[in-house]
Amino acid sequence: MSSFKKLLSLVSAAALAVSALTVNVSALETYDPYSYDRWGDPVASQAGYTAEKYVDGETIGCGSLFEPADLFISHDDLMYIADKGNNRIVITDLDFNFVREMKEFSYNGETLTLKKPTGVYVDQYTGNVYVCDTENDRVIKCDTDGNVDRLFTKPDSELYDQNLTYNPSKVLVDKAGNVYVIVKSQTKGAVMFDINGEFLGFYGANRVEATAEVLANAFWNLIGTEAQRERRTKQTPIGFSNFDIDDDGFIFTVTESQEVDTDLVKKLNPRGDNILDSLGAADMTFGDIPPAYYSIYSKKSSLTDIDLGPNGELNILDFQHGRIFQYDKECWLLFIMGGSGDQLGLFQSAAAIESHDNHLYVLDSRKNNITIFTRTVFGEIVTEAANLYNDGLYEESLEPWRNVLKYDGNYRRAYIGIGNALYNKYEYKEAMDYFKISISRVRYNRAFEGYRDQWLKKNYMGAIIVIILLIVLLVVYNKMRKLGKIVYPWEKNRKGGV
Repeated sequence: MSSFKKLLSLVSAAALAVSALTVNVSALETYDPYSYDRWGDPVASQAGYTAEKYVDGETIGCGSLFEPADLFISHDDLMYIADKGNNRIVITDLDFNFVREMKEFSYNGETLTLKKPTGVYVDQYTGNVYVCDTENDRVIKCDTDGNVDRLFTKPDSELYDQNLTYNPSKVLVDKAGNVYVIVKSQTKGAVMFDINGEFLGFYGANRVEATAEVLANAFWNLIGTEAQRERRTKQTPIGFSNFDIDDDGFIFTVTESQEVDTDLVKKLNPRGDNILDSLGAADMTFGDIPPAYYSIYSKKSSLTDIDLGPNGELNILDFQHGRIFQYDKECWLLFIMGGSGDQLGLFQSAAAIESHDNHLYVLDSRKNNITIFTRTVFGEIVTEAANLYNDGLYEESLEPWRNVLKYDGNYRRAYIGIGNALYNKYEYKEAMDYFKISISRVRYNRAFEGYRDQWLKKNYMGAIIVIILLIVLLVVYNKMRKLGKIVYPWEKNRKGGV
């Protein structure tokens, strides 16, 4: 009996171990990775990234974070955290070892302190730190020791509506030292200063979406009186919520709105023009694709931050659903990860995203922590294939795209990638097969035209001979008809024949 009890206890212990192992494994993937098929419907997919761990203030060794609002990774591999609730900037290395904090700043013999900072940026060329000292209505420019060089305050200009609050929320700097500041009360675009702090105007304003209400107001403004126009509600664009800048000086913006679809993501040149329009941005969808049915029951994405990865990837954070959408530099969707919840890899209030090498770092302002995502093997293969293709190495991208399909047969981007690679190798007929599977009609038509031209060139002489033979046969036939050598039965009957 004692041996039976021992056996029973061993079985129970093994069952508990298996149960614990199952819980640990499932905890690694707390969200269901998905992508979109050729019809725009969500389908299960392999994970491009997996949530590795999270860190908080206690892990870092700086004390608890409180409502952190922004992240930035500098070119010397330091992470800057705008710890809004504690009125400080926390600095760590990428292993999350505490380096220092910035709470007090020296300016002309005066000590400045922060009040609810919501943005931080480090200039890669000068090493200067820019902090959005939000509730003090200023942006601080200083060195890494906190010595202030300049303050960027509300512009004293007729162009800036003095009735609007300033409260800067995000900041970045271009190669020339121009400073761009997002002010949420301002809808004309980012507030722009030169290197000396002079106000230059506004940059990259969003457009007003052409809704039915906007069109109706435009019509009535044309025919209405001045008094009627004054009483009518003026339509203003929605200001963008965050931005990032690439090494070529292009500024990418996101707008956190569920009410409009215009200019949610933009790539701005130095003039402030959105060059995504030239890539067919009107047909691009960023964030979740609205379902064709029951859309009234689903909430649209609310894009709150954007980060540019090392290969030009766009990492876009969706505040509404706590999701991360990664696109390649041509704006093709690569991966979707994350979600809303309490477990590892899920978020309660996703506030900021940064990337470095094969990692993504997501800040949660309610959990007061940072989640680290690491690229998977599948993610590495997709990234390799996309980078090779986008660099013009079409033949080299072919096998990686085929490897992608071995992992995930529903991955539409792989079919398009293979089709494009075959098209650029002039293998039009094979390309047509892949474009047909992915329902890429424009690409299929282009491949068909190439295949038709290719077939005609290959069979040019044969086609000419066939055409000549048909012409000869037609001439002979007409002559024989005229000579009466060819008579149809009904013609015989008409002439009194049998």
